[in-house]
Amino acid sequence: MAHFLVEYRELGNASAREEKRGDHIAYRKGLGSAMALAGPLLDDDDKPIGSIVIVEADDRQAAQETANADPYVANGVFELVSVRKYRIAAMKPPAAA
Repeated sequence: MAHFLVEYRELGNASAREEKRGDHIAYRKGLGSAMALAGPLLDDDDKPIGSIVIVEADDRQAAQETANADPYVANGVFELVSVRKYRIAAMKPPAAA
């Protein structure tokens, strides 16, 4: 298994974003330990402009299939930009809120 960095671009479809948010979150949670990290890319005003996910998969094709299966892709909220092999060299857990 390898890790892949998945990048999405936000398409500005606010109504679909709100409507499918629960499905999107459930999908990502459903990835379980295969999802190492996920979060939005933000502009200077903290508005989402995309998303980054690091997933574990057998190969690039499997990672791309996982990326395309996100409900936000099928419903026009995200466009898949890239899927690149990634090596996690160090990781600092976020501070407790």
